[in-house]
Amino acid sequence: MARTRLPRRRALLRAVSAACAAAALCAMAPAGAQARYPEKPVRMLVGFAAGGPTDVIARKLAAKIAPILGQSVVVENKPGASTTIATAELVKSAADGHTLYFTGSAALTITPLSVPNLSFDVARDIAPVALVAAEQIAIAVNPSVRARSLRELAALAKAEPGRISFASSGTGGVGHLTGELFNQLGGGLGMQHISYKGAGPAMQDVLAGHVGVLAAGLGSMYAQHQAGKLVVLAVTDERRSTIARDIPTAAEAGFPGLLTTSVFIVLAPAGTPGPVIETVNRAIAQTMGNEEFLADLRQATVEPILGSTPARTGQFINGELAKWANLVKSTGMKLQ
Repeated sequence: MARTRLPRRRALLRAVSAACAAAALCAMAPAGAQARYPEKPVRMLVGFAAGGPTDVIARKLAAKIAPILGQSVVVENKPGASTTIATAELVKSAADGHTLYFTGSAALTITPLSVPNLSFDVARDIAPVALVAAEQIAIAVNPSVRARSLRELAALAKAEPGRISFASSGTGGVGHLTGELFNQLGGGLGMQHISYKGAGPAMQDVLAGHVGVLAAGLGSMYAQHQAGKLVVLAVTDERRSTIARDIPTAAEAGFPGLLTTSVFIVLAPAGTPGPVIETVNRAIAQTMGNEEFLADLRQATVEPILGSTPARTGQFINGELAKWANLVKSTGMKLQ
């Protein structure tokens, strides 16, 4: 009797073991599906040409998060139309995390307010992932301009209506809006905006004395300030720059409401699964602990943003939209 029961017991044990294994596999299936992300190389869109500040930082970030994600992260430049080409490309991409977008905050806050008939809606079509870094904006003058502070520049603009212009990297950019906000806060200074295709050409014309004032990222002008070829009057931030402590804030210079910053952001298409967004966010958070990457950011006079979450990123975008809406409306700004 014992000999006949033993094979039966073994068979029963094998059947129970097989059933348990199958149940375990079924229970693990959702986790396994999430763990497979990314299944292929990840695209990181950039709305500017290669070689610019946004592109350079995007490539450094891509190189750092690639080994964390276990797939290559390839930067694709989609310049043109005030970054709306790149944004539209993101929106039409599959919402699976294999297409990301690295951009400055103006592309999500100022451009949507000033470009008519866009094919996308920021609130509806884009999923926030992380804030990466912030570039301080500054106002500078050619040394020939008789102003060494924001108050002196405001007084000069009022005394000589229409004679002073300010340059920026493009209509609708943060530099443009910074100059317009300074106009308003100064009581209607009337400085005229001159738009350029990038911070470089704008700065060259200011250096040459063709335009008196420059509103742009501090990183693009600080070397010229150190060389005495430009005079940076103030940074439009709540705090002084960690690398340029000699330059006052706008509040210290008498304009506490002059607060503008260009923030670099990572986004995904709306509908991207939450676990995928969290995976990318964690990879970025891990990179923000990499001293080599942080040194690269600071060398570019860009301050890292630590502890960013998708929720905080969304709150920042909404806050910037609300902040700039009245100014864009009052200036009648329209980008074509």
